Amino acid sequence: KLPCEMIMKRHNGEEKTFILRRCVPEDLDEIVALQDEVYDYISDKKIFQKTEADEFAESIELDQCFCFMDGNKMIAFTLMVAARPGYRNYGEYLDYTPEQLAKTVSMDTSFVLPEYRGFGLQQFFFELREQAATELLGATEALTTIATDNEDSLNNAYKTGYEEIRRMTIYGGLERCILRKVF
Repeated sequence: KLPCEMIMKRHNGEEKTFILRRCVPEDLDEIVALQDEVYDYISDKKIFQKTEADEFAESIELDQCFCFMDGNKMIAFTLMVAARPGYRNYGEYLDYTPEQLAKTVSMDTSFVLPEYRGFGLQQFFFELREQAATELLGATEALTTIATDNEDSLNNAYKTGYEEIRRMTIYGGLERCILRKVF
């Protein structure tokens, strides 16, 4: 049940209480600002493909969007694109049939403010989105794209059971791994 209060813990024992909730249309500006802040922090800009504001707006209405709040401040965000045809379904890169696309979700983007890394928020987001995919949407598999040299994100995906199925150049010339998890 959301919203809910969660206590997350770093490996060093530090604990922090966050609020996990679904995103609403009024969050759009804060989501875009959070993405920009995280993007500015990343030294290798090729590892992170920014999402456009209109895509966030669409996803808040049609997909599964969640955030972690620290008080009144959004500190982490994730979205999963529901199973539907179109360029935002990564099954399109794999030439999936319409029937396959209808059962495939895309684990689109997640980002966490640098000072909140280490609490396992990215890992939690993978599990949360998978639960929504299977229980709410009836998906049979999930796909995600991750930069080939984004070791942290790749490790998070591998830890939750994703397997690399292809490498390809997408997003206007960026090398990406496409990973899949069958439910």
